[in-house]
Amino acid sequence: MIITLVTGAGGFLGTRLVRQLLAGGHEVRGVDRVALPPSFSGLSGLAWIRRDLSRERLAAVELKDVDTIFHLAGATLGAGDDECLFCEANEATTVGLLKECAGKVQKFVHVSSQAVYGNINHLAITEDFPLAGFDSAYACSKVNAENWIRWFQRNRGGRYVVLRFCGFIEGGGIIDYLIDQALQEKPIELFSNGQVCRDYLSVTKGLEAIVAASQYKEEEGLTAFNIGCGQAVSTRVMAEMVCRETGSTSAVVLVDKAAARANFVFDIAKARKKLGFEPGSLVEAIRFYVREKIKRSRYG
Repeated sequence: MIITLVTGAGGFLGTRLVRQLLAGGHEVRGVDRVALPPSFSGLSGLAWIRRDLSRERLAAVELKDVDTIFHLAGATLGAGDDECLFCEANEATTVGLLKECAGKVQKFVHVSSQAVYGNINHLAITEDFPLAGFDSAYACSKVNAENWIRWFQRNRGGRYVVLRFCGFIEGGGIIDYLIDQALQEKPIELFSNGQVCRDYLSVTKGLEAIVAASQYKEEEGLTAFNIGCGQAVSTRVMAEMVCRETGSTSAVVLVDKAAARANFVFDIAKARKKLGFEPGSLVEAIRFYVREKIKRSRYG
C-alpha cells in the first residue's frame, strides 16, 4: 500500500485530496493545525496529525515509509496583507517540512499559485516566464517558497514537482460574483469592458493534476507545471453564459475602468505532454458549476 502525507489536509483542496487518495487505496497521513474534521471521523486508512508546521516539526516516525508528500498547507490571498502571516504560513511551513523530509521521501508535490508570475498581461504564460510575483505579500511568499524548494533540492537532492494553479471555478471569485448577481437579478458590472480573460479550473480537474504529478517519473530535480484550462474566455462571455443558464435578465454593464487584474491565461502544453493533463472545456465547467449552484440555492 502506498503511504502518502498531505499537509493542509483540513483545507479547501486538502479535504478533497484526502478523500480521493483514500478512495484510490492509499494510506493517508493528514497534517493540519486543526483537529480531525467530523466528516473524516472513522475513515479507514487515515491517520490525523494535528501540527502547526510553521512552529513544530514532524517526527521521524510520522514520515516513516511515506512515498509522497503533497504540500498544500499555507495561507491564501484572501488571508489579508500581513507580511508576517504569509512568511510564517507559506515560507516557514515549507522550510520546516523540507528540513525533515528533503532527500528522504521519494516525491514531493508542492501546490503553488499563478501569483508567482505577478499581474502580467498575457494569454499564453509558460513555465519559462520570470517569477515576478511581488505585487502582494501573498505572491512574494509563494515565490520564496518555491525558491526554498530549489535550495533544498540543490543541497539534499530529491524529486520535486511544483504545480502553479490558476484560480478555481469554485473558489469564490469572479464566477461566483456573476452567478450571485444573476440569481438576484442585479446588474453585472464588468471592468475593462468585459474583455479581460482569466484562467480558471474546476477543483475536480485540479485534483487530477495533483495525483498525476505524484506519478511523474522524471529523474531527480525540480519540475514546475502550469495548471489551468489554458483557454481565453472573456468575463463578458462568462457573464452572458451565466445569464442564459440562470434565465436571468440582469443587465451586463460594461465599465471602461481598467480591471484590477489584467489578462492571465496559462499555456498548459507542458502539463499536457508530461502529466497527461486534460482540463476539458472551461465554458462547460463553468456551466456545470452554475447548474450545481442553482440546485443548492433552490433545494439547499
